[in-house]
Amino acid sequence: MSSSAAISKVFWPSHLCSQHIRTGFIIGWNVRSFTACIATIVSDIDLDALVRALASLTSEPQFAAMNRICGVSPVVLGVAIVPFADGMTVQAVAESNAKLLTSRSLLEHKETANLWLTIEIKPTYIPFLESLHCCGFLYSHVSSEIIFYKQPDPRSFQFLSLDPLILDISKINASGALFDAAMSPKAAQRRTRSSMSHPRHYLPSSGRTVTDDMNVTLQQINSSYTIEQAVHARAKNLLRRRARSRSMSEAVRESAVDLSIKVRSKLAITVSMVWPMIQPFTIRPLMVILFVLRTLVEFSLWALNWKFPAWAFNGIAIKDMTTTGQQIDLRLQQACFWPWQYFMAKKRAWTNTSITRAQYISFYNSMWLVANDIIIGVAFGSFLISNNQYMADVLQRYVKDYTIDSISAVLEWLTSKNEYPAGLKLNPELNPFLGQLFKWLIELWADFIISLAPIVPIAINLIGLSGAFGATMALSLISDLLAFTTLHIYWFYMVAARIFHWQLTILYSLFNLFRGKKRNTLRHRIDSCDYDLDQLLLGTILFTLLTFLFPTIVVYYLTFALSRVAVICMQATMETILACLNHFPLFAIMLRIKDPDRLPGGLRLEVCPERFFFDRATPLRWVVSSLRSVSAEYPSQQAPVYTSDVGGRSVPQFADTNGGVSSGLLRHRSVDGSQVPYRQTSHISETSNVYENHLQYSQHTPLHLQSHLGQQSFLGSSEYPTNMEHERIPRSTSYLFLTNSPLPPPAIFFQYSVLWRRLSSHYFTLRVLKCLLSGETISSIPRLQYPMLPDTRSRLTIRSIKPTLLKFWAFCEETLLEPTPVSK
Repeated sequence: MSSSAAISKVFWPSHLCSQHIRTGFIIGWNVRSFTACIATIVSDIDLDALVRALASLTSEPQFAAMNRICGVSPVVLGVAIVPFADGMTVQAVAESNAKLLTSRSLLEHKETANLWLTIEIKPTYIPFLESLHCCGFLYSHVSSEIIFYKQPDPRSFQFLSLDPLILDISKINASGALFDAAMSPKAAQRRTRSSMSHPRHYLPSSGRTVTDDMNVTLQQINSSYTIEQAVHARAKNLLRRRARSRSMSEAVRESAVDLSIKVRSKLAITVSMVWPMIQPFTIRPLMVILFVLRTLVEFSLWALNWKFPAWAFNGIAIKDMTTTGQQIDLRLQQACFWPWQYFMAKKRAWTNTSITRAQYISFYNSMWLVANDIIIGVAFGSFLISNNQYMADVLQRYVKDYTIDSISAVLEWLTSKNEYPAGLKLNPELNPFLGQLFKWLIELWADFIISLAPIVPIAINLIGLSGAFGATMALSLISDLLAFTTLHIYWFYMVAARIFHWQLTILYSLFNLFRGKKRNTLRHRIDSCDYDLDQLLLGTILFTLLTFLFPTIVVYYLTFALSRVAVICMQATMETILACLNHFPLFAIMLRIKDPDRLPGGLRLEVCPERFFFDRATPLRWVVSSLRSVSAEYPSQQAPVYTSDVGGRSVPQFADTNGGVSSGLLRHRSVDGSQVPYRQTSHISETSNVYENHLQYSQHTPLHLQSHLGQQSFLGSSEYPTNMEHERIPRSTSYLFLTNSPLPPPAIFFQYSVLWRRLSSHYFTLRVLKCLLSGETISSIPRLQYPMLPDTRSRLTIRSIKPTLLKFWAFCEETLLEPTPVSK
């Protein structure tokens, strides 16, 4: 049976394309009819024993979730033929391969398997699909697509993903399902057992889309490392070696391994017997201490999030009054979330690879930031403590110069009688009144600041000591100190803004009265109105008076409004520095530089040259090939030929393949008139001779020529009808490399995108300009609740403390008293 339109897709691990690979059986998954994902190759083992070992391995509970996600269990998909081997001659390798291919177990399995691949590893270390059997039928003219992939290492949290990795865990935790699963591990285990008892029925291959197949294939690729390690570990116990073939070093090594296994098992049994007796005296006191600390933290969070009534401080929370309170709230929330985040980061979840990786990156990024924050804080605090008197003098001088003397100088300039400030002629009665009022308030504030001079060094020492909790804590105290030293500017701005807003509102109403209009508050529009003569006269007089007083009010309002804007800019700068220290993606950047496979940004397919792996095996050749571009006529280059040296080892040599074709090749004119190579076939009884002939043919024939040749395979050609041998349907083989695209910088620095959007939407809008022109209060932006914590922590009430503490106690019991076994 043959089909010229059929295409077989094979996902092949790139580490299996090396000179150390040996002939063996292919282990992997069959996604569709002709689509397979290869995990590993197992050599030197009997096929029946390998099938039984693989069946017992996949039936274990720890692989149940993996099999469910991968769609099917891994099976033996075929055989990989390697015509070369280190330390063996070509003749010996051919005889060994021929013996394997003619074994009874292989022939029986080929007839009954849903998919059986016969893949030849070329001398360039690249696989080639020689034949394909499906349900006992031979498909020898199937075009193939070999897609290489670098096997992800789950120990390093590497994985392939169709979608970019989302580092914003607030989107992951939006539903609260992940947070609830972390807080109740037993509930998660019950859900897992329930899902295992009600297995998910996957759609058949005809009902699945390409995206579904790709997602399943990616799950299989991400699980290939675990399957490979487990299969090879199980195969070591099944290898049949003769006693004379085992050297003394191997025997000593195996005995040492057996002894270490026995010692570890004895120690594990001893610890399992002794640990329950000492556990109540060690773990219980630790749990009580943790519970007491968690209770204090929960009540502290509740106190920080308590809000004032609406008539007092506009109903804001206590933490929003100071930057230090917001920083303490952030650190306490992180401390509460870290245990569950660590549990989720260490949890092996095959269903939510992206979620666990995002939790892992978020956890260690916060750990690194806190460690760096403490290091910087200790250094900064040491500097402040050792220079407290000097820093106190500098602080007092700057506060006096920029917040008191400068404003006093501006007021003196505005109230001077001999000159007009900025060319404005201010009202001679209102201007001295406002000037003297603000001067008197500044003098009171200056006296208050001078009285605090002796305690300024103490405040500097306190800020330095707070550096032990991080540079962010010291910076938060400095921001609060800035807000305290500029408190009089805030008061002056509020007074001037309120007067300006009132006068502007009155002028607008009197202007409408002057025009015979009035505002309809019910319909929110301007209606015509008939006023009496007395009303019009009084309104006109008041409008005239306020109009002439308005420039004086505007001058004082602009003076204190600009001062307030300068203070807000300084606070926004400190907010940005705090954002860098609190949420800089340091760990993500290190992963992006060190191991980009841990931060997938999507998939990328690249064309893989046929000599890619062969050139990579030789460092000098790899450097040369990387410097030059790959030619379009690549098959015309030289291909290696393996011959035997004096010692019997296979040595690669090169032969010209531009026109050199073996003597068994003839020219055959196809239907369209083009010349295609054709090879005369003859039935040879000896399988080894057939294999040797094919080996010589494959060594001297380029890839694009081999796709037209070999219609009679060297593998069991006499077992199938001879009418297929005369069909000359050309087939092609393409090689691609599947890799992760690097995660783009905007996805890594998403916190700063959120910060910029918040800052721009708060300050750089028409609303701020309207507030500045109308005299309304320009409020400073509240501290951002950055997307590094779950949303469920943002709603704290006194009633939620008790359930949270009970969940925490249950979490401690399940993780400390009943530790979850860690799979190695």
